[in-house]
Amino acid sequence: MGKPTLRQLAYDNIHSWIVNGELPRGSVTSEIELGKRLDMSRTPIRAALQQLELEGYVRIASKHGILILDSSSERVGDLLEMIASMILFAGILSWHTRQEELILFSRSQSERLAVLLRENDGDARNRQAFIDFEYGLLRDLIAMCHNKEMDKSYQTASSRLLWHLNDRRWTAPYNGTTSEQLTRFVQSLALGMEAFREALFAYLQTLKRTWS
Repeated sequence: MGKPTLRQLAYDNIHSWIVNGELPRGSVTSEIELGKRLDMSRTPIRAALQQLELEGYVRIASKHGILILDSSSERVGDLLEMIASMILFAGILSWHTRQEELILFSRSQSERLAVLLRENDGDARNRQAFIDFEYGLLRDLIAMCHNKEMDKSYQTASSRLLWHLNDRRWTAPYNGTTSEQLTRFVQSLALGMEAFREALFAYLQTLKRTWS
């Protein structure tokens, strides 16, 4: 692989700052401020910001600066539904083309989740461990399709949702329901597509209801 371009370096850094909260949602910055922070000219920064605007992270307002977009309920719902659609497609495809592999995946993930719940007394106090489990579970399920565009779409959508920073579903009073729904969802992968659809829909509704 060649050396990354200044545009790519600018994109990677700004994207990282947005995702980890160093550039808070709803805040405003500028090409000049970012240029000072990155020690770069405005040309690669402008190109990086244009890409970030296309991906829905920022809005470039001429003469007013760069707005770090907040996640409105509509945008969150759209992104979560897009992820759910990919999960549904991956589940159906895997059920018809690699059913045994899907069943084994369901069993192994069920065991991992059971251990996680047991180690945390069933109340999900270690929120980050559960968030990481969810993210990896959905990523690996989509990866069964062997479709790089879907893999990238999932990574982009989860990044825009700030997946690893949203933990409300793993706090009281929602954590018990989330634990039950996630367990049901994982187990449903081995039970057939009707059970899978129902479990996925219930899990999606909790994500929508609790996302910040």
